Amino acid sequence: MKLILIQDVDNVGNEGDVVDVKPGFGRNFLIPQKLAVTFSKSQLKQVEEKRSNEDRKIDRKKDVLLGLLSKVADLNITVKMKSEDGEKLFGSITKLDIEKLLIENDIVFDKKYIDLSTPIKTLGEHEINIKFSNDISGSFKLTIEKED
Repeated sequence: MKLILIQDVDNVGNEGDVVDVKPGFGRNFLIPQKLAVTFSKSQLKQVEEKRSNEDRKIDRKKDVLLGLLSKVADLNITVKMKSEDGEKLFGSITKLDIEKLLIENDIVFDKKYIDLSTPIKTLGEHEINIKFSNDISGSFKLTIEKED
């Protein structure tokens, strides 16, 4: 089954790629999760236009984004949260929580650029990746401590 990826999918491909996958995987996972669309020339053209528009937008803002990444690289945020006796948190830290923490530190950008596959559910130091494009990315440290 030939599909066009709308988003990056681990072990399958990147956004805009035309991939050949097994029909069940495409119909039951990729398409319902809105990760891919069926292949057609018009769909391919739309995806390529969207990708080029996004690339142009990022190129125009490259200096600003690099400035944000330099601010973020020096950042070490510490958060206190309730947790069990071990390292497991009662709640979790999501992209939205990280976005709010960055806003508190006068760093503002959309949460879609925060590269976090699953919410954080443990105490300790975590590396949070920020990815604006393939060549503009960085990270900062988030430390989660136990609340007394």
